[in-house]
Amino acid sequence: MLSEDLILKIKELKLPKGEYIVSGSAILDVLAIRKANDIDLLVSPELFEYLKDKCEWKEHDSYKTTISHPEGKAEAKKCLDFMKEQYILSDILSSAFIYEDIPFMNLKILLEAKKQLNREKDQEDIKNIENYLRDSFII
Repeated sequence: MLSEDLILKIKELKLPKGEYIVSGSAILDVLAIRKANDIDLLVSPELFEYLKDKCEWKEHDSYKTTISHPEGKAEAKKCLDFMKEQYILSDILSSAFIYEDIPFMNLKILLEAKKQLNREKDQEDIKNIENYLRDSFII
């Protein structure tokens, strides 16, 4: 997925400003670290309920804090329950970076998440994010 396609897909969701942030590999895509295969979102509790009740986003079988777009275009969480801090949108929205008028989760928080998950698929992302931050003089 190219960044332009990813941005278009996010914009097509027509989510209200201030009620969501893009998380996960889409951040890596817009920063040209690697291509993303999906769109993960962290949304406000109100938007979560609205998407689930009015827009027919489906609750995940195993994760009650995650819902999926009816056509599989994205997944939304109401908290990052897999992290020690269990961030909610209001915890991290102010540290977002904006790209094409879309808020993306701070890269340092994504790095923290990837380190906590520490799955095999995260190992390369961790190295690439650390290199990006070092090359950008952010760490």
